[in-house]
Amino acid sequence: MNDPRCIFCQIVADTRTCNLLAEDDEALAFMDIHPANDGHCLVIPKRHFATVFAIPADLFGSVARMTALVETAVRSALQPAGLSLVQANGVGANQTVDHLHIHVLPRRADDGLLLNWPRSGMADPARIADLATRIRDHLPAG
Repeated sequence: MNDPRCIFCQIVADTRTCNLLAEDDEALAFMDIHPANDGHCLVIPKRHFATVFAIPADLFGSVARMTALVETAVRSALQPAGLSLVQANGVGANQTVDHLHIHVLPRRADDGLLLNWPRSGMADPARIADLATRIRDHLPAG
């Protein structure tokens, strides 16, 4: 279930090189070739899933476990001021490779990366409660 046109599937198939960090049966971690900061790396499932919406929960759990291992190693090796985990889905979220991936992104206080948004004031509590109800209505029971 891999896409031979996908750059990440090519890395999994070992037809494209990468700076491999770690891998197991389900996930692979490697350095990003377009790093936002030193130490920027990616964690992907070995099977091709375009977004988080397509991946089975247990397999996403495997990707999350690999992410936890890698972020711990990045923090230990580089001691950044902070660390962002970024996962985008679809064009509207600025996903640039159509293969699920998690960015492990070491941060500096002055790095200028625009991953934050202004906290200019609290939203209307009634609107937040209404949105919560709408979302809960779509969660499975249990």
